[in-house]
Formats: sequence, C-alpha cells, structure tokens
Amino acid sequence: MVDMRTLPPDLQRRYGVSRRSTWSMMLVGLLAAVMVVAGGLTAWRIATPDVRAKLLTWSVEPDHTRVTWEVRRDGRSEVVCVIRVGDANRHDVGYATVTIPPGADYEQPNYDVRTRAPGRIVELLGCAAGKAPTVQPPEFPPGTENPPQPWSPEGQT
Repeated sequence: MVDMRTLPPDLQRRYGVSRRSTWSMMLVGLLAAVMVVAGGLTAWRIATPDVRAKLLTWSVEPDHTRVTWEVRRDGRSEVVCVIRVGDANRHDVGYATVTIPPGADYEQPNYDVRTRAPGRIVELLGCAAGKAPTVQPPEFPPGTENPPQPWSPEGQT
C-alpha cells in the first residue's frame, strides 16, 4: 500500500491528502487526556463509595424478620439504609427505612422488620450517608400495605 504523503504535491491535492496542523494534534491529545482523567475519576468514585453495606444474616418469625448487616462509613455521618422482606413470590411483606446515627466506622446493626407474613427473601436495597438511598419503592400486592415499623413484642413500646 502506498503512503499518500510520499506522493507529489499535485497528487496529494488531487486526493485530499493534507498535513494535520500541530495545534489540532495537540488539541486532540489534550481532549483525550481529559477524557482519560475524567473516566479514571468516575471509576474511582464508583469503586470507593462513601458507605459500603452488606447483608449478613436474617432469621424469620411469623410476624417479623430480624436482619443483621454491616456498614462501613465515615463515623461522623448518619447513614440511612433500606431493607425489603419478600415472600416466596417476591411480593413485599415488609419494608423498612433504618437510620443509623453517627458512631463507629464499622457497625453491625440489627433491625426487626415487621412483616404481614413470614418472609423468605431479604434484601438490603442500599445505604447512603445523610439521606435515603435511591432504591426501588415497596412493591406490595394491591390492597395491602406495609405494616408499621419497627416490630416490637406485644405489650412493649
């Protein structure tokens, strides 16, 4: 294959071969560098969130589900977590928003989610610092609603 830049000037004009200016090449290089830096910062932000949470265990009772999860965060900030409990058909039977006050950088909170029926599936939908996380809303079957939260034994407040 012939390198078009080695052709005589009249053929280069005929076939539209032109030298790229140094400025345009510098501009393209600068834009590429900016995109790489922006992509790296975005990847870093996604890989290191302010709050990390993981569901650990849960135990099911007829009228509530006890959920334990871990939260890693900056201890100076309040954290809000959302928990969903579903039945075998993945219909919600309990949904709770839990606020964890400022404290240690690592915590394992427990919460008793009141349920309409025994739960089979438990999801920690998400946690965020200082505000409710952006997660799916509750999906209760038509004609039903979330039981009042949190659960407490009968006769205790």
